[in-house]
Amino acid sequence: MNAKTMIASPASALARKGMLADPGDHFKGRYEVERKYAVDDLTEITVRIEADGASPFTLGNRETDVFLDWPDGRLAALGKQQVIRSMQPSGRVLWFVKGPQPDECIATDMEDFDKALAMLAALGCVEADRVSKQRDIWFLGDFHLTLDRVPGLGDFVELAIMTDDEESLAGWAEKIEAFAADLGLRAEALQTRSYRAMLADRR
Repeated sequence: MNAKTMIASPASALARKGMLADPGDHFKGRYEVERKYAVDDLTEITVRIEADGASPFTLGNRETDVFLDWPDGRLAALGKQQVIRSMQPSGRVLWFVKGPQPDECIATDMEDFDKALAMLAALGCVEADRVSKQRDIWFLGDFHLTLDRVPGLGDFVELAIMTDDEESLAGWAEKIEAFAADLGLRAEALQTRSYRAMLADRR
């Protein structure tokens, strides 16, 4: 069954969530090891990973991340970020918390973007920031790859894996960096700051 057939089938639970493939264990785990690289041409990367056998998961989504904290900034003070993410047109909604460890990330699906925001507002949370981007997600082997176009910043490729095994983080970091080199991503193009932080510098 090809991707178009899956999208067209109303019986497909995956299609209803805007997915072109079963994510399997790609997004399971407490830790996310990732590396992000600035690139000049996303099309070139897409052609390369397709040739290597990558499978599309979601394509052409506009993601909006709303960062929420309490007015006293208690999460930021702890090195944590709480985010509600809307993905359109797929309609998926994620709630996730990152930190305080660099690779620590806990995420879950939500049913409704506006209700999720309203629930957190009822608990006293306020919007601290908002970031939007265009994103394609692909799977290749153990890794998930995100191809991002961020208004005001440019184009980026993120290579990542999620795991519950804290002791494996250093090993996965080495594997991701080797994978990046195989894809022709230059070490000097590595970005160590978040889109949010980079955009803040431009305001």
